[in-house]
Amino acid sequence: MKGGKRENAGRPKGSPNKDTKALRERVATLLDDRWDQFLKDIDKLSEKDRVDTLIKLLEYTLPKLSRTEINDVTDIEALMSLSQEERLERLEAIKKLKKVV
Repeated sequence: MKGGKRENAGRPKGSPNKDTKALRERVATLLDDRWDQFLKDIDKLSEKDRVDTLIKLLEYTLPKLSRTEINDVTDIEALMSLSQEERLERLEAIKKLKKVV
């Protein structure tokens, strides 16, 4: 018997975890059943707490953006002072960033 991963072993790539799916459905049902009370409770919060709560809830609906550092050359003099190789390297870096986003 050789070691390593067996072919076709485990859950197929990209398929959802059944437990996670069931939990999400339960949370969605809970919120649906108590939505009016939930809104009343949020209205009772201070403005700061209300904003904090909404920001926390947004994390579950909007994907978090990854941080990227872009070294920007904004003026033409700085761009022209780069060698041709440096300009090409900068263009390649921008292309790679564009593919990530």
